[in-house]
Amino acid sequence: MLRSLLIILPPSIAALLAWALLPDTIIDSALFSLSAKTIANPPFFITGNGTHENPHTLRTLRSSSDISSTELPVNITISDDPDQIFQSSPPSPVDFAVILKNLRRLGTDSVTIAMPLSWQDPYLISLIALDQQLDAFPAPITSTPLSRNPVPSPIPPAFRRASIPLSEIKGDISSLPIVNRIPFPDVILGNKTSLAGFSILESETQTDHPHLIARWDDRVVFSLLFLTTLDHFKKNISTITIKPGKYISLDIDGPYIPIDSFGRLTTLPPSISRSDLSPVNAAELIDAPDDFLSNKSSKPAIIRNTLSSSEDNQISFSDTIIPTIAMLCHPNGTTNARPFPRIPWLPEILLLASLNSIIFCIAHLHRTRKRLVLSVLALTIVVLHFIIFTSTSHWPPTLPSLIAILIAIALPSIPTRKITSPDPSETPEPTLS
Repeated sequence: MLRSLLIILPPSIAALLAWALLPDTIIDSALFSLSAKTIANPPFFITGNGTHENPHTLRTLRSSSDISSTELPVNITISDDPDQIFQSSPPSPVDFAVILKNLRRLGTDSVTIAMPLSWQDPYLISLIALDQQLDAFPAPITSTPLSRNPVPSPIPPAFRRASIPLSEIKGDISSLPIVNRIPFPDVILGNKTSLAGFSILESETQTDHPHLIARWDDRVVFSLLFLTTLDHFKKNISTITIKPGKYISLDIDGPYIPIDSFGRLTTLPPSISRSDLSPVNAAELIDAPDDFLSNKSSKPAIIRNTLSSSEDNQISFSDTIIPTIAMLCHPNGTTNARPFPRIPWLPEILLLASLNSIIFCIAHLHRTRKRLVLSVLALTIVVLHFIIFTSTSHWPPTLPSLIAILIAIALPSIPTRKITSPDPSETPEPTLS
């Protein structure tokens, strides 16, 4: 009896320890990732740690084709000005001040300026007017291209406010692009409440997958696309989580934005024709009635560059801004989430106890037969694992079960007492007294 207990106790203890300790480990995550490949095609990413409180969640890329024109942000274009409505073309600081003032009049409290505010020898009074209108917004988002130079520049305050330390990144940062300067002299980024993001990275090849993050000194700076998304969801820069090669989470509960190891968005923005972008020429704002933007989306207004004199890479980026932000700000986010909760802890314990009872019965078999039967049992559990995983979207206690079986295979069989009858030849003959 004592030897039977000594043989059955190790699998039971191993199963219990694995049940308690394996969730939120690389082993558990690896099994979930392997299981996910049976029901989803890469790229996908996994959140959660496999515990009862925070179960694994499989996130697959959502199709962007279901974005309608009604979900597009307010699209303000700075285009050629043949009628000379503004002081100059491109608009001067005073012209931008007029545009921003009218946006406030029309009820807009969030704005992203997706082109650099830079002029040669502007009048001081015009810059003061622009600063005043920028300050009228709670947190205006300004932007500029960024580049690399052998002689680095310090991070401007607006970029620093919209950045996080490299030490907060969870994962490998070696592939993230490095920047250290603004290629425009005296660019206007706003005052104490403004946030600055980059438009394009001049040191990187521009692709259909825009960069969302880059390294500047010991900090991570963000694209205007990401900052606008953050503003739309009313999240704070301090709540985000970055895992290069996986995702950016805007908060502990998302939304999640998938990125590659280079900090680029892995989902392609939807293809939307220029006619469906519903552009509003900035000049139209000047005499527009107060309800002019009442039928527009509640997303931040985007002021973007459509000047014919602009460089090709700037125009190419400008054309993708509205579709990309519409995708990032979609109510369902950029991913479809499928949670895989564990069953309640008491049924899990009962299942493991039942398994160990089966192992105890098998342990009485001859050593060779015992190993064969336990191997078949392990294979059966693996098959059941994938059936349960795919059909019920639950995460069964497969690893503790397999560990208990492996321990039982390594242990000797429980000896069975043999009851034998005495040999008649050895029975002493009775003697006569």
